[in-house]
Amino acid sequence: MKKLFVFVFILTLPLFITAQTANLTDYVGSYKFEGAPFEKIIVSMEGATLLAEAEGVGKGEIFSSKNKDEFTEPNNNAVLMFNRDSNGQVISLIVKVQGTELKGAKEGDAKSEYLGKYKFAADSAVPSMTVSLKEGELFGETDQGSAVLKPTAKKDVFSVVGYDGSAEFIRDTAGKISKVILKVQDMVMNGEKQ
Repeated sequence: MKKLFVFVFILTLPLFITAQTANLTDYVGSYKFEGAPFEKIIVSMEGATLLAEAEGVGKGEIFSSKNKDEFTEPNNNAVLMFNRDSNGQVISLIVKVQGTELKGAKEGDAKSEYLGKYKFAADSAVPSMTVSLKEGELFGETDQGSAVLKPTAKKDVFSVVGYDGSAEFIRDTAGKISKVILKVQDMVMNGEKQ
């Protein structure tokens, strides 16, 4: 029995390591700070090691603590706390170092501006659609199904893969995404970004 346990443990160890590594990718990115001694902190991965580099300060490994989304950086005796939005996406970073608390916003790629939940009218076929980023692609999910949203030649318009439809994102006067028009199977649904 002991041999069976060791064999099963050895087989599942790579899965555990892969899951831990995939989780760390949530934190990877560039965080922009204002009023700090540095402009950015870049969080990167080398293998299964998470690193943080503050411009002009240096680069060092960060270690997870007992609290979720919290890491320590021993070289500068710093605590890094990552914050998530309602969709579970990491959006900001708070660095506590030498009695100071510095806040930085995650700089996303162009796709990140589409992320969020869009609520449709009460009489729509689906109540809402959540747009997330999975493996670098936009992904739309409703209670009726989910699909990759593939960019088209037209800005802010995506094809709904597998559903012969489209999702057109609408911007407000400030240029921020505020709505979506989802066209799927002869239905047109207008959704407000929450």
